[in-house]
Amino acid sequence: MTHPHGGQRRAAAAHYGIPEHEWLDVSTGIAPWPWPVPPIPDTVWTRLPETDDGLLEAAATYYGQSPDRLTALPGSQFAIRELPRLLAPARVAVPGIGYTEHARAWSAAGHELMFYDSIEALIAAPGRIDHAVVIYPNNPTGEAAALDRLAVVGERLGAGRLIVDAAFADCLSDPGIEALPDNAIVLRSVGKFFGLAGIRLGFAIGVGPEIESLRSAVAPWGVAHPARWIGRRALADGEWQAGQQRRIRQAETWLRALLVDAFGGRPVTSAGLFATVWFDAAHEAPDCHAALAEQGVLTRLGDNKHWLRLGLPNEAGRDRLAAALSTLR
Repeated sequence: MTHPHGGQRRAAAAHYGIPEHEWLDVSTGIAPWPWPVPPIPDTVWTRLPETDDGLLEAAATYYGQSPDRLTALPGSQFAIRELPRLLAPARVAVPGIGYTEHARAWSAAGHELMFYDSIEALIAAPGRIDHAVVIYPNNPTGEAAALDRLAVVGERLGAGRLIVDAAFADCLSDPGIEALPDNAIVLRSVGKFFGLAGIRLGFAIGVGPEIESLRSAVAPWGVAHPARWIGRRALADGEWQAGQQRRIRQAETWLRALLVDAFGGRPVTSAGLFATVWFDAAHEAPDCHAALAEQGVLTRLGDNKHWLRLGLPNEAGRDRLAAALSTLR
């Protein structure tokens, strides 16, 4: 039993007969240390959201952007679904391995898909490409293309759009996405780094008619007032963010070492909030996924059955994860 995006702990509990509260869920790549949400005033629940509440200014400072380039969204998934609908059917390059909702959304909107394996392969791909999707860093491969190479992709597209899904970019030391060309639309997520997936808050960064259409689609109250209230404060909390970066770096180093040891030299890639183990035989990853699930450890099984992705456990879950992995040797 697996879910295409991880999570679904309730379904796993029913499938394996293990109570939901007994699971260690490392399937989603969401930080296990959430920003500490303070008590929310009653007025946040009783008043409609207002766009002049300081959220865009806090996000602009955090992302190094001008507020007029930012559009608040009810999660970056909203833009992943809507952007393909806003562009006339065309030929679109999407990662062959990556977040599958991109390919699903572009296909559903009538676009022709061209799959690529790496940024260099995308740059060198023959034939016409009208738009391109890049996941930065890629989930699950961990590839984080150099920004000058992303700029080359943008230049190749001409008037086309470069969609950069940067949901995991908070963990990069210097994303520098503001240097991308004007035909880029960058999608950011508050849920993953801040451990706040449940508030459904993200941003689209860019200019152009598609951005204006996104804003119209979200208006007037598409982002809930509690999400805006929490997001503004989390994005402005620099001291907590610095501590979160340290926690994630330390946990990523620990997880990579654990997986290299547990899986006997199989390739392991990582990108801050998750690490991925790669297998040759098609049965190996499903077997490992099932064996861990039978011990109440939920992982993310790859769409092609050749990889297994694990998010970071918190301190309380480390010994349990290490013990579960030791049974696979």
